[in-house]
Amino acid sequence: MQHSASEFESLVERHLTSLSDSLVHYLAQDYRDDTMVVFRDILPIELRHAMEAEARALLQAEACRRELIIEQSGGTPRAYSSVGRDAIRTNGTYIPAFFDSEAILSFLSHIIGEPIYRVPYKPEEFIINSQSRAGDTHGWHWDDYAFALVWVVDEPDVLSGGRVEFVPRIHWDKEDTRSHLQRTLASEQIRSVHVPAGSCYLLRAKDALHRISPLTKETRRTVIVFTYATTDELSDQTISHESMESIYPTDTNVASSLEAA
Repeated sequence: MQHSASEFESLVERHLTSLSDSLVHYLAQDYRDDTMVVFRDILPIELRHAMEAEARALLQAEACRRELIIEQSGGTPRAYSSVGRDAIRTNGTYIPAFFDSEAILSFLSHIIGEPIYRVPYKPEEFIINSQSRAGDTHGWHWDDYAFALVWVVDEPDVLSGGRVEFVPRIHWDKEDTRSHLQRTLASEQIRSVHVPAGSCYLLRAKDALHRISPLTKETRRTVIVFTYATTDELSDQTISHESMESIYPTDTNVASSLEAA
């Protein structure tokens, strides 16, 4: 049975309010420690399975292969297949409902400790990415907006790559990105996390250098990436989207993609 948007919202709200105060407190503290937290039960199981099935179906029907070097992030590689926001919004139900959910937005704001908002740049609302070939990676980078919630649909085993690697509280030096990247990787501790399928993680991705490590064999890591913004970012005209435009040229060529706050 397919759920309507209102049914999705009602089920999510009921589920999130059932979480214990101690669990919510633990998640908030975990986020404050590393600006990253892994959630294992943010959705009821029937909605989780439906959203993951939708992601796999969209990937099979709509995916485009991306293989390029992104100069804006210091010359780091991207190699994966993806489905852009417009195809998901047009053909999906559960992924758009997740992004549109007020209950999820309120829950994430509580965990972070400040209000967050749906990103004002449409192409970054949600994207499906999938690594499947040996060497596939989403190389070192910073995000344009503050927060990424990444839902892991398929995940390789712990020895086959696809790990989340990040250095928290490191700002993006856009004037000399490559040198800044090299200095950071040489001097800072890199956290490495294996996030299991069916879980998701929240990362302050604008202020964390991060990547998905290369796959070591043919396997699969599929994720849905949702992007959220701070209050200030809703009206920040200095935010640019060169990396997005390089990776997703056909998904970012609409002049109206940047909405007024």
